[in-house]
Amino acid sequence: MNRKKTVPLKAVSQKSSKSIKIKAVESERKPAWRFSTTDCGGCFKWPKGEKEELKILAKLHNFDSMPWTGPGGIEGKKHHFLSEESLSKKAKKRLEKLKLEDEIEHLFSFHLKGKERIIAIRHLNIANLLWYDPDHKVSPSRKKHT
Repeated sequence: MNRKKTVPLKAVSQKSSKSIKIKAVESERKPAWRFSTTDCGGCFKWPKGEKEELKILAKLHNFDSMPWTGPGGIEGKKHHFLSEESLSKKAKKRLEKLKLEDEIEHLFSFHLKGKERIIAIRHLNIANLLWYDPDHKVSPSRKKHT
């Protein structure tokens, strides 16, 4: 005896009362640091030694409580994305060697003190730390009339 089973129309057409809400990751979120991406070679290598690393960690610790944008945010005049045009030839060559040239538009510069900078690859709220730039040579200032 072959009977075809039928499913009641009510069971098939019922709307699900469950909904899934996914929170968007916004740039206002606080930063998260990744150290696995630090460049340990080349002219902008990450410093080794307790003194230099502790100085950087202290500064990054200060950023931890700040949002990326908005009032009191990190992003602004001192800490900003870098343009491809602003990068030095050495920085571009090093990115090519590391096979990171596709990340140029995500390079972010953190001002530490004076000329010192930390360069990271930023995706949303995550800063993949890349270079230590003590002499501001990744993206040197181009001052007028000098």
